[in-house]
Amino acid sequence: MKNLLVGILALTTATAAFADGHSMIKLDGCLDDGRCSNLDFNMGGDDTEDAEAANQTIALNYAMAFAGNYGAGITYVQASETADGDISDANQSDNFNTIGLSFYWNKDGSWSKSCFAALHHMTTTYSESDQTDTTGNDVMTDISLEYGHRYALGSAMMGVTMNWVPSVSYHMTKTSKQDEDADDINSTELRLNVANFAATF
Repeated sequence: MKNLLVGILALTTATAAFADGHSMIKLDGCLDDGRCSNLDFNMGGDDTEDAEAANQTIALNYAMAFAGNYGAGITYVQASETADGDISDANQSDNFNTIGLSFYWNKDGSWSKSCFAALHHMTTTYSESDQTDTTGNDVMTDISLEYGHRYALGSAMMGVTMNWVPSVSYHMTKTSKQDEDADDINSTELRLNVANFAATF
């Protein structure tokens, strides 16, 4: 959590020169192990002989308001976890890349103190396992509709406003399997999001 806060302060300080209330950085799920799902800088490992392990997560996101009540954003997440340099079947789901696009409508024309509706499109590509002979990658596409409200919690340094962002979202997910003989997996889910925050500047 300490490293996360340092990263947020560095990022917001770097953007303070043009802070005009048009920018937003999301911090989703930050109460889970003190790490956010879409803003994270984490590297670790174990140098034990014959059991070397390494893990890395880089997650970034940014959104900008334009044309009055509208805004758009991008998300990038890269995560890896290996043992002796290989990806095992057990941790294959921890090795992936995600690219996401988001589109927002802000009722009051502001990132803060406003109800909002959003459309998110996330594509996650999972790395191949080195443990079994596979070709290709599983690809998960998640399209979600979100409605919520941003409550301003107060201003931090350099013109940055912290917001609590409770919302409800409906997710439509499709996972295309690397095995041509396996069926695609389709699912839907309704989520209540109470651990989401955002920094606006």
